[in-house]
Amino acid sequence: MEEKLMSIGQKTAFNWKYALGLTLAYILSGFFCILYLSVPPDNYSLLWLPSGIGLILFMAMGYSALAWVLIGSFVINTYYSFINHHFIPTLETTLWGFSFACVDVIEAFIAWKIVLYLEKKNKFLFFTRNSQLISFFVFVCLIPSAITALGLVALEMAKAGKLFPLPIFFKFATYFTVGNAIGLLLVSPLYWATKNRDYYPNEHKKGAISIITIIAILILVSFAKIPSLVFVIIPLLAILAKYGNLFYSIIGAFVICILLSLGTAYNYGFFAVHMDSDTTFETVLFLLSLVFVLLFSTIAFGELNLHKNKLQDLVDETVNTLEISEQQYKVLAENVMDVIWVLSLKLGRFTYISPSILQLRGFTSEEALKHRLEDSLTPDSVKRVKERLAIATNEFLANPNELVYYYDEFQQYHKDGSIIWIETVTHLIKNKQDELEVVGISRNISKRKEAEAIQQATNKRLDELNATKDKFFSIIAHDLMSPFNTLIGFSSLLNRQSAKNDMEGVAKSAKFMHDAAEKTKELLKNLLEWSQTQTGRIQFNLETVNLTECVHEVMDLFKETAEQKGIEMKLNIPNEGLITADRYMLSTILRNLVANAIKYTYPGGFLQVTAEQKENEWLFQVKDNGVGMESELSQQIFQIGAHKSEAGTQKEQGTGLGLILCKEFVERHGGSIWVDSKPGAGSVFGFKIPIK
Repeated sequence: MEEKLMSIGQKTAFNWKYALGLTLAYILSGFFCILYLSVPPDNYSLLWLPSGIGLILFMAMGYSALAWVLIGSFVINTYYSFINHHFIPTLETTLWGFSFACVDVIEAFIAWKIVLYLEKKNKFLFFTRNSQLISFFVFVCLIPSAITALGLVALEMAKAGKLFPLPIFFKFATYFTVGNAIGLLLVSPLYWATKNRDYYPNEHKKGAISIITIIAILILVSFAKIPSLVFVIIPLLAILAKYGNLFYSIIGAFVICILLSLGTAYNYGFFAVHMDSDTTFETVLFLLSLVFVLLFSTIAFGELNLHKNKLQDLVDETVNTLEISEQQYKVLAENVMDVIWVLSLKLGRFTYISPSILQLRGFTSEEALKHRLEDSLTPDSVKRVKERLAIATNEFLANPNELVYYYDEFQQYHKDGSIIWIETVTHLIKNKQDELEVVGISRNISKRKEAEAIQQATNKRLDELNATKDKFFSIIAHDLMSPFNTLIGFSSLLNRQSAKNDMEGVAKSAKFMHDAAEKTKELLKNLLEWSQTQTGRIQFNLETVNLTECVHEVMDLFKETAEQKGIEMKLNIPNEGLITADRYMLSTILRNLVANAIKYTYPGGFLQVTAEQKENEWLFQVKDNGVGMESELSQQIFQIGAHKSEAGTQKEQGTGLGLILCKEFVERHGGSIWVDSKPGAGSVFGFKIPIK
C-alpha cells in the first residue's frame, strides 16, 4: 500500500495559481501569528505557521519555491515594524527584512533537503510508522528550526547593536526553535495527509469531527469559566487518535494549537491565568508535546489496526485453507497423472498409492498396495533403490530438518508383462509415530527413453557419417592420387624408352603401369562399393549360393598374386555346401579377407580358408601366418576413421575400406565379424552368417 502513496518530497508540475495561493497563505499566516499569537513582554509568536507552509512550497514546487518563500518572508518581515509600531518601512528596515527572509528560506530549504535524503535512504516513508514520525520530528522539524533560531537571534543582536546575555540568548533561541518546530510539525504533514487521506479507513469520520468539535468547545469554556477544564481534552485526544485517522488528528491538533495560542495571547485560559511572564515558553512546550503525542498515538493505533486486520485476514485464510485442504489434496491425488505414493521403511511396504497407478502400470491402488518392491521393480532397479535408501536414510538422520529431494530413474513391471521406465522424485519424512517414510512421485518416461535411444543412435550415425566423409576425402587426396602419379610417371618414361627402342625398359614400364592400373581399379571398386553402402544403393538379394563355387572363384582371383609371393593357399570347405546369402556381398567379404591375408603374409607363408556349418549358422575363417597386429589395432580395424591401412610385406598399399565393407556386409546378413591376432604370429579373421 505504501509504495502507491504520494511521496511527501515529490514535487508536482509548476502551477502559478498554486504558487500564488501558497505564498498568500504564507503571508497571511505570518501576519496572523504576529497579530494574534504574540505575547508580551517580547511579543514573539507562540508558533510560527509559515515555517510549515514554506516546507510545503518546496515539496510542491522544488527549487522554484526559493523565490516564493523569499517573497513571502520579505513581505512579513518588512512590514512587521509597520504592523507592530505603525511607521513606514525605511531602507534600513527593508534590508533587515530581507536578511530575516533569507534565514526563513534557508530553514525551509534545509528541511526539504532532509526530507528528500530520508526518502532516498528509505528511512522515512509517508508517516505510516512511528519511527518515521520520530525521524521527521528530529531531522525535519527540530534541526532546521534550531539552525534558523541561531540565525534569527544573531540578526536580532546585530539589529540591536549588542550581544545578548546568555539567558536572553537561550530564551530567544528556544522561542524560535520550538515555535518553528511546531509550525513544521503541525502544518507540513497536513499536506501529505490531504494527498493521501484515504490511506487510513474513514469509517469514523463523523465521530472524529464530533470529538474535534467537543475539544474546541471545552477550550472555549475553559477561557470563560474553568481554566483547568483544558486538561479534559487529553483523554479526548486518545479517543481521536484511536478512532480518527492522520488527517483528522492533524486538524484536531491545529484547532487546539490555534485556540490555546489565541487564549494565551489575550490572557484567557489556564496558561494566561496561572503562568508568569515566561508563559510563552511553557505554552509552546505544552503545544509541541500535545501535537507530537497526538500524531504519535494516531500512527500507533493505525499500525495496530493494520496489523489486527492482517492478523484477522490470516486467521480467516488459515481456517478456510484447513477446511478445504483435505478435499483439495484428495481431488489432486486422485486426478493427477503422476503417481503419488508413500513407502513405510519399518513395514517395508507401500501405505498409500494414488489412483493414477492404473494409468501407469495397469493395476488399481488396492492391487498395487499388495506389491512389494521386488514385485513392482526389475531386479537391477530394486538393488539400486535399496542402495539409494541407505544413503538417504543416513543423510536424513544426520540432518532431519533439511528437506532433500532425490531424483532417479528405474524400470517397473506393467500388468501386461511389459517393462516401463519411470522417473521418481522422493524425500524422507517422519510420520506421527516417529517412523521413517519415503514420499515419492512417479511418472512414465518410456517415450522419453525411446526418444533418447533414437537420439543416441542418430548421434552415433552422425559420427559415422563424419568419419565416412573424412575417410572419403583422405582417399581422394592421397590414396587415389598416388596410383595416378605412378601411371603418369611411367607413361612419360615409356614414351622416352620407346623413342630409344629400349624394349626391355618398355616392358618393365608397361608392367609397372599395369600394376598401378590394377591397384587403381581395385581402389575404385572398393570406393564405389563403399559409397554405395553409405547411400543405401546396394540391393540386398538373398539367394541359394553354392559355397564351393563361390570360394573357388575368389581363390582363383588371387592365385597368380599368391604364386608371385610364394604363398600357399589352402581350402577346407564342404564339397556340396549351400548357403542362403547375397552372392555379391559374400564374394566381396571373402575377396577382401583373402587379399588382406596375402598382403600381410611374408613370401613363403600360407593362408587357409575354412567354412563350417553349425546348427544355425555358417562359420568362416581366413587364417594366415603373416605379420599379425597388436590387440589395440585389432579393435580399430573395423571402425571407419579409427584405423589407417598399413603397407603390406612388399609395400602393398590399401585404403582401409575393405574390412569396413566386410563388417557392413556381414551385419547386413545379421552376422558378426572379428579378428584374433598377435604380432608375428599371423591373424585369423572370422565371421558368422545365420542360416536363413
